[in-house]
Amino acid sequence: MNSPDRVPGKARGRSWVLSVLVLTLLALVLGWPVVRHPSWWLWKDGAPVSDLAVTHWPNAVFARRTLWQEGRFPIWRPTIMSGVPFAANPLTGLYYPPNWLLLFLPWIPLETSFNLSALIHLVLAGVWMKGLVERELGAGSWGSLLAAVAYGASPKLLAHLGAGHIGWTQAWAWLPGVLLCALEACRGDARTRLLWAAAGGSALAIQFCADVRLAAYTVIGTGLLLTTYVLSGPDFDERSPEWMRHGTVRNRLIKASSPALLFVGAFIGLAACQWVPSAALLPDTTRAAMSLSDGAVWSLPWRYLGGLVLGDYGGFHEWMTYIGPSTLILAAVGVRSLWRERERRWLAGWLVTLAVFGAWFSLGRHGGLFSFLWRLVPGLSLLRVPPRAWVLVTTSVAAAAGVGLGDLARRTSCRSFHPSRLAGYMLLGAGALPPMLLAGYAITMGRPPLNLITFGLITPLSAGIIARLGCSMAVAKPIRSVMAAALVLLVAVDLLAVDLTLIGARPPVEVFERGRAAAEWLADQPARFRVYSPSYSIPQHVAETYDVELADGVDPVQLEAYAGYLTRAAGLPAQPDYSVTLPPVPEGDTIGHALSDVCPDPALLGQLGVRYVAAAYPLPLSNGGDDSEGGFQFVDRMDGVFLYRNLEAKGPEPPQGTPTLALADGTILYAYRTWPLMLGGAVSAATALALAGWTIVTWTRRQDG
Repeated sequence: MNSPDRVPGKARGRSWVLSVLVLTLLALVLGWPVVRHPSWWLWKDGAPVSDLAVTHWPNAVFARRTLWQEGRFPIWRPTIMSGVPFAANPLTGLYYPPNWLLLFLPWIPLETSFNLSALIHLVLAGVWMKGLVERELGAGSWGSLLAAVAYGASPKLLAHLGAGHIGWTQAWAWLPGVLLCALEACRGDARTRLLWAAAGGSALAIQFCADVRLAAYTVIGTGLLLTTYVLSGPDFDERSPEWMRHGTVRNRLIKASSPALLFVGAFIGLAACQWVPSAALLPDTTRAAMSLSDGAVWSLPWRYLGGLVLGDYGGFHEWMTYIGPSTLILAAVGVRSLWRERERRWLAGWLVTLAVFGAWFSLGRHGGLFSFLWRLVPGLSLLRVPPRAWVLVTTSVAAAAGVGLGDLARRTSCRSFHPSRLAGYMLLGAGALPPMLLAGYAITMGRPPLNLITFGLITPLSAGIIARLGCSMAVAKPIRSVMAAALVLLVAVDLLAVDLTLIGARPPVEVFERGRAAAEWLADQPARFRVYSPSYSIPQHVAETYDVELADGVDPVQLEAYAGYLTRAAGLPAQPDYSVTLPPVPEGDTIGHALSDVCPDPALLGQLGVRYVAAAYPLPLSNGGDDSEGGFQFVDRMDGVFLYRNLEAKGPEPPQGTPTLALADGTILYAYRTWPLMLGGAVSAATALALAGWTIVTWTRRQDG
């Protein structure tokens, strides 16, 4: 798997130092809005909301307050949906180790912590991809750096970061690391394979604790890798036993079985702290009853496949597919280079399969594969938003592009690039067609859009450099390095032009502006009570700041019994479809005014201890201030928020030893079981200790032997 052109140790070290510096500089440019203002919030310009404010920031505030002020483990969060399980919710990031260094420690301002975490993970994504492509695919220094830039600066990644998907972007960084370990576990002596398998399972467990959904796609990519290796892997590995040196499917399967079992075992054991309580909670949530239409939401339309080469400036994060013409051309060169060599042909097959699967799956209900696998594969029914599988396309294309540039940059080696006549014509067409399209559009339609201008200019430039590198033996090595560096810079500039429209920053005064006046007033009211907002007029990050307990909420994990009760209390009929908002908002409606013609039930809300209702509009059928008639009494209007007192409010049940969601009349909607938390934590701790001891012993024997 490795390149025969091994770089000397000192040169390789200098290459890594330079690459890390380049990736750090790239991350600083991408995060420049918060580099300038460390206390500002990462936020896409013009976006009304961000998951950073809706979910991740209030989760971190609650975790900090519970851990360091109250001195207890955050099991149950009372501030949304009248109380929800916290430690069992995968979105809390409570078991992701870097969060304990970056987010949960109390002496760093939380906004700065999130910004620092984002920058570190952007660099980490590039570093892991560089290691994967250089060590496993033999791409060399320039090729691996290009792959790192294409992966770490991917518009798909930056679009999700701009949308506030913190856990997703953290998990993105670990995918190439898991693949690197899996590839290493396919070769070498038995002890080496097992060590790498344990490392791969550990990396997957860390990624799983950052984001369960992306870990599922990593499992798919690793499974495709293992399948491809078993079916058509290399026939010879000089470090394998003699009886395995003539590879057959049976021998490769035997060789891969022990590392695969250790990989799976390490992952299951280390991630038990997350998956055991989550699995125990799942049957009681609305997520367990999702339909195919619920899971296929935001399926990628076919036309967005054109986004591979046409940048979607400021586009929707779920439909962001841009990779860039330069990267695509180099990826085609890389796949061809891998296919020309028998011992690396299986890697070409794996990369192509990975890209095709990711693109096909992303189409969701428009492509058929997602619908087929939804019914066939257990557990897949828990995944939503198929376009998130595009991470597999990005990984494959970035890795293949790195191989392409690596082989071009050292064309005088034993793996020289020899283009066929057809390949030469295709490269010529790739460079000539975009300017012709750009000129034709300008002549017939007028001023072309920015993405077409970029496509028409960058494609011929990159195709020309690639053709010069691949079709001439006369280019000296220093000149080749300059041209390779130019291609890396071209890819970086191309991606940055899109990235910088997907991410921005917002000052805290703007983030907390909405609902703050009402939250301040509510925080000063005596006794314990809850607040219900059908228009989400008091955002969750504002409510968490003022310790205001909400009966409503936005979270993908909702208790089914409570969701049904609050839907009735909101005055809505039973909702057959899955929703991340509670009360559910009909699809396509504006969240702030979707329920403006619906009057909540004061008696049902009163059983939840809801004393106040906060809405962005006057409540219909309120009693206008007549206390004798019951219902809702208008209190005040504060910065556009209408506050009403619920005259039928009862006192909420006081906190108990075991987290319980109960009505004022004693009816229990949900009683949380804490034993899965203890079991999962014990399993993870035991696995970590066992793996650490085994690794030390195995490594020592390997060094001695």
